[in-house]
Amino acid sequence: MTESTLKHVLIVEDEEDIVEILRIALEFNSNYQISFAKTGPEGLQKAIILQPDLILLDVLMPGMNGMELIEELKIFPETKEIPVAFITSRVLKNEILEYQKRGGIGVIEKPFAPLEIADKIQTLWEDSKKI
Repeated sequence: MTESTLKHVLIVEDEEDIVEILRIALEFNSNYQISFAKTGPEGLQKAIILQPDLILLDVLMPGMNGMELIEELKIFPETKEIPVAFITSRVLKNEILEYQKRGGIGVIEKPFAPLEIADKIQTLWEDSKKI
């Protein structure tokens, strides 16, 4: 995938306000095609069908949380290679180490600066290609 190629990002987030901020912040960036899921099971289904380039995953969601979802994503051949970054306010050192242990490539800390989110996603995506 070249730099000018549209990147598809799947955002799995249950908080409506966060979804809306991400939608507004990223709609104006023509480098991204954005899809959203509000639950872990919906995120898994969309990841399998859509094959995004990157998944941004909320840690705390009702039902299937982000830690459970990343484990499920690693099981399916269609999704096991998709880079996953977490969106969370839980950013203590031991929590970040646990995200990495589970296969996360990085963390976007809540609250985040909407004007910086596109650059942060680009950095995460580029870093995932170096692995």
